[in-house]
Amino acid sequence: MKRKEFRKENQKKHPYPRFRTRRAILRNGIAFLASILLNYKVEGQENLPEKGPLLIVNNHFHFLDTISPIHSTKYPLEFIGDHVMPNAPVALRILPRLWRTLEIQQGTANLEAIRAAEAILAQDGILAIMPEGHVHKPPLREALPGAAFLALRLGVPILAIGTYSEDNWDIFGTIRNKKRKARVISKIGKVFGPLKIADGGNRPSRDDVNRARHEIMSQIAALLPPEVRGEFG
Repeated sequence: MKRKEFRKENQKKHPYPRFRTRRAILRNGIAFLASILLNYKVEGQENLPEKGPLLIVNNHFHFLDTISPIHSTKYPLEFIGDHVMPNAPVALRILPRLWRTLEIQQGTANLEAIRAAEAILAQDGILAIMPEGHVHKPPLREALPGAAFLALRLGVPILAIGTYSEDNWDIFGTIRNKKRKARVISKIGKVFGPLKIADGGNRPSRDDVNRARHEIMSQIAALLPPEVRGEFG
C-alpha cells in the first residue's frame, strides 16, 4: 500500500473527533462537579490556539490531574494513557474507559497508538498526554522516553499545562478539616515546538529524545510553583 493510501486508511480507522455526545456529557459533568467541590482556577486561556494540530502535555501529581486538559480547554480532546493504572482508585479507572482513551502499556513500543496519534493530528486534532506516565508525588519527574519520542515523531506544536493543588486534591478532607473547597490551579503556557529531530530524519536518536524530555518538562515546570519543579526549576 502506498504511503498516501495508508495515511487515508489510517485516518478512516481513527477519525477525529470521536464520541462527541458522550464526551460533551462527561465534560459538562466534570465542570459541574468542579464548580461545587473545588475552587478551580484556570489561567492562560488566551494562549490556547484556535485549532490543531496540537499536543497537550500536563504533569501528573494526582489521578485527578487528568481532568485538567478537559476542564481547562474546550477542545474535542483525544488522550493517550496507560491502560493498566495499577494504583488508581476503581472509580477513577472508569473515566478513561468512558472517554475512550487510546490505551498504551508504559515502557513498551505501541505502533498502533503512534499510528492513531498520527491520524488524529493529521486531521488537525488535539491530543493530550501525561509525559511522566504514572501518578507520583511532587516534585516533577523526567518525561518517559516514549512520550518524548512521540512528540518528536508527531512533529506538531505543543502546549504545556501545569496543574497543582495545594490541598493535594483532598476534596472531602479539605471541606471537613479546613471548611473550604480544595484549591486547584491550572496554568496554560504558550505554544512551543514542534520539537525537531537533529538530522532531519524520521527516527529520533537517543540525544534527540533526551533533549525533548527535558524541554517538555521544563515547559511544564515553568507553570508550577518553584517548590514542585524539582530538577527543572
